Amino acid sequence: MLEVVATEWRNNNRNVNYPFSDAATLTSEEGISFDRDSFDDARVYLTGSSGKIYIPRVNLVGSTVTIHVGDTVSGELARAVYDYNSPPDDLPIYDLYGRPAGVFVSSVERLAALGTRFSQGDTSFRVEATEFAPSVAIGLPSVGVWGILLDDGNILSGDIWLVGEEGVVVWEEDGFIRIDAMGDPYALLRECEGLGQPLPVFCGLKTINGIAPDENGDFKLLPGGNISTQPIVRITANGQGQLIIRLLGVSGVKDG
Repeated sequence: MLEVVATEWRNNNRNVNYPFSDAATLTSEEGISFDRDSFDDARVYLTGSSGKIYIPRVNLVGSTVTIHVGDTVSGELARAVYDYNSPPDDLPIYDLYGRPAGVFVSSVERLAALGTRFSQGDTSFRVEATEFAPSVAIGLPSVGVWGILLDDGNILSGDIWLVGEEGVVVWEEDGFIRIDAMGDPYALLRECEGLGQPLPVFCGLKTINGIAPDENGDFKLLPGGNISTQPIVRITANGQGQLIIRLLGVSGVKDG
């Protein structure tokens, strides 16, 4: 069972604008107001915020209330959503990438009453009406990766696994994530052999006239080289910055 502490402090705050600023009017452009005791307390921390933080609008669809939070520079950056038929005591705030961005401290009764106060659709507020007190709102710098935006408009955030498959290689390089989409010439081989894991360094060509590749699976083909006494591949330079590759077989010479 949830126990509410510091009830005297909560009761005292019902008579002041806090967590809004002292000068906040709490009244929307449509004439709808927050009560002074709608919230006992709040904490708002918005990544990418650099202006005054406030509630720009409240949206009501059916019984679902969405309280949008933003600033005067970047616009809406977070939201808190609840059903006024079954509201919580404390209302969490999440940013547009699904990360925690704060909390409204209230009660079931007051959040239920607040939801019925608004009309269906949007109710807009100016910054002068719902600006938060300085001790409540914290703007955080916008650094690093926030999330991954998918083609369908959904955003992935939090703990995300990046798995390379079928020709996509994902690796860490000097503290950065590198993704190479290079195709996988061995995908069918791996599938046919029932290998669940990516193949190790692999070369389908085992030897050339008995000469094996190096430790990286590479064959070093040098212009004018004559390592094998029975060459099947000959590479020569034509003097114009180009290489001529000749495949030698029983049927003759084929230039490539």
